[in-house]
Amino acid sequence: RWFRTFAMSAPTDADLLKAASWTATNRLASDPAWDPAKMSGWLEGNVVVDPQGKLVNILRYETQRGEIAALCRISADGTTQTFDPETGFIKLRGGRSKFTIRYDAKSKRYWSLVNKQRNPIAVRNVLALVSSADLLEWRTESILLMHPDSGNHAFQYVDWVFDGDHILAASRTAWGDAHSMHDANYLTFHRVRNFRDPE
Repeated sequence: RWFRTFAMSAPTDADLLKAASWTATNRLASDPAWDPAKMSGWLEGNVVVDPQGKLVNILRYETQRGEIAALCRISADGTTQTFDPETGFIKLRGGRSKFTIRYDAKSKRYWSLVNKQRNPIAVRNVLALVSSADLLEWRTESILLMHPDSGNHAFQYVDWVFDGDHILAASRTAWGDAHSMHDANYLTFHRVRNFRDPE
């Protein structure tokens, strides 16, 4: 049922159209035994450089255990990916839905836009700005978007970039007469102004 995760890399000056330019890690499967309800599994991930200069892959994690994500470690040569279930689960509000993490050198923090699902209870109808100094401990900075109806409204699969003091984001958005919250009927553009000091 669940996906196997792996990471691919290539030298910055390589011909990316040639298969030989690419290096891939081993494929890792998640284990349903990690969740007492046997309903766990990882999905989309993002590779980032941690504060120690090492590559990690932080993955969305579907589970009944709450809002968490899974942190896999990648070897320096890009060939091996490992996961330790004793230490690899991190608390991340919004970790059950796809997210993108980026590092901001000015604030020396990692940032993401996530679908926080608690306080208030939500599915993908709440979009929150979160940050972390170490990728392990996360805090909610602000709630950016919210709709009270979780059945037909969602701001999801948000990808984004820094733009000076602002964040530019694109959202797969379900709104109004959407068939369901999952089946989005819009692609919307958003600007988060002064994200390091949200009002």
